[in-house]
Amino acid sequence: MLLVLPYAGAMSIQMDPISDAGTVAVASVNDNYPISVDDAKNSVRVFMNDLTLEPQLSSTGSLQVGNYYTLTVDSDSFSVNQNTGVVEFVHFASNAPKSAELTLSRDEAYAKATVYAGQKYEGFSGKSWKIVVDTVYSDYYYVTNETTQNWERVDIKAYDFVLREEKDHVLLPNLVHVRVNPATGAIVDYWGVDRLVTVELKNSITLAEATETTENYYGFDKSFSVRSSDAYLAVVTRYQNVENLAWVVKITGYWNDRYEETYYAVVDANDGSLIGNSWSGIWPESRLDYYFN
Repeated sequence: MLLVLPYAGAMSIQMDPISDAGTVAVASVNDNYPISVDDAKNSVRVFMNDLTLEPQLSSTGSLQVGNYYTLTVDSDSFSVNQNTGVVEFVHFASNAPKSAELTLSRDEAYAKATVYAGQKYEGFSGKSWKIVVDTVYSDYYYVTNETTQNWERVDIKAYDFVLREEKDHVLLPNLVHVRVNPATGAIVDYWGVDRLVTVELKNSITLAEATETTENYYGFDKSFSVRSSDAYLAVVTRYQNVENLAWVVKITGYWNDRYEETYYAVVDANDGSLIGNSWSGIWPESRLDYYFN
């Protein structure tokens, strides 16, 4: 018999975005939201197309894009938006990969991901999506063999896809994330966030100006040689549902031609102010930083 060694790694954080909300305030079950716990339970039943389910409230929490009830059904969890009743984050623990076997091809897994998103995300087919994550996720854990009492490493893999809505060459806060078990084709994780964009998509600050702001903020001097500089325009969201059109800037270089470092900055694309010096507190970058580092 094999017993799993409990551990917390990057995979567990990705699977439960509400659990790692950083400095975002925690929502209260007693706050006055239009969606009650009973409403949220019904949302889970409808999402799963099974009216016999008995979801249990596990916790409440917040992200930059809303407040949530997190409910569980056995080992699976569902985070329901307290204002809309929409199930926006799901983790099917029972479908999690248990090996590194890639029975499905990338294209087969992507097809399953988009079919599932089309079923669960209202208006999915009518949006213009950009793939921002398309990767094979790798991780491992240890189990103990009760016969030998030795620890044995288990490698696992999964297909990860993140689609972000794009309009006028600007990435919006709206996204879909699906993780697919590569051995079985089962859906492991689903995120589906759809928000009204409240800001104009035309920037006043140029890419060069945003890059200069980033360089000045970090105090680069002649001892720092830039290897690469990238940026994209995006509508980012801060607590709570405060949107900004911003340049998301990434600069990689070497100090004294020896030590490589990468720096990030989120610069307001209209007034040039620094919104953030990392992904902390910014949606959706703060939820996807594992893929970008």
